[in-house]
Amino acid sequence: MSQSPSSGQALELADIAVKAIASGIKKENPDFDRVQRIVGNPGAIYDFFRKLFSEKTEDKKVAPILKFLSGDEKLVIEALDGKKFIYGDKKVFESDIDSDFENYGLKKAGVATPETAVRVYEMVEDAVFAKMFTSLSGDLDKLCLTQHQIKRFCVKYSNWLCRGYSTFFLFKMNGEYFVASVRVSAGGLSAHVNRFKYDDVWLAECRRRVVVPQL
Repeated sequence: MSQSPSSGQALELADIAVKAIASGIKKENPDFDRVQRIVGNPGAIYDFFRKLFSEKTEDKKVAPILKFLSGDEKLVIEALDGKKFIYGDKKVFESDIDSDFENYGLKKAGVATPETAVRVYEMVEDAVFAKMFTSLSGDLDKLCLTQHQIKRFCVKYSNWLCRGYSTFFLFKMNGEYFVASVRVSAGGLSAHVNRFKYDDVWLAECRRRVVVPQL
């Protein structure tokens, strides 16, 4: 079992992290705005350290976590006012809706969104949410849909939802990232929610899917 670092070890790790970031900035010479985006984005920081501590061999082939599934199919969610949310909509999610949508304070409208092209991916490697989504981009904000967009996708493109297992959608509300999990069953669609930091490993053998905006 892993142990939490002592205060001395924590300070040492923090010093290493600061030096690593400083080294990366010096090497890449990014502009100020880019540095701010990385520092203020947990997904970008996770991605930075994942790459930092990974083996760096010329011939190493990193196995993909997600496989691009929708190909040339054009999946577009029209412009929406953002006023619709998941909790309570038994028309769309007639099988079940997780009460945590209400418990986490997600029972409210989001922002208006322009027409948005989306892509569908399929899991091919076991992963937690952080590893799964940051494999597509370190900027989590670019991977988010609104609850209104998630609902619209489920209605408009229900044929692209995973059968028997979850299809994952990342969204942000109250300054926090969440993942909506939509399942198709004999009784209709069900919707559940987890915090992004939820660290259970999802198995690739179930071929769960992920839907994000086209980058």
